Amino acid sequence: MQTYGKDLEQEARWKDEKKYFAARSAWRKRHRKVVGKGYTWAYWFELRFGEKLSAYAERMKKAK
Repeated sequence: MQTYGKDLEQEARWKDEKKYFAARSAWRKRHRKVVGKGYTWAYWFELRFGEKLSAYAERMKKAK
């Protein structure tokens, strides 16, 4: 299935929003371990999105 124009824009917005809200959630508990895993929420964010949580937070802070 192909996506075009507005659909691609919507997908990009959803992707950005997903990352933003995941960062907000992970930031509050960034030093705690993920339940059932041996790593922190900050590392979970890095695994999931390919960017360090602190780097993302700094980038978003500068973007304001």
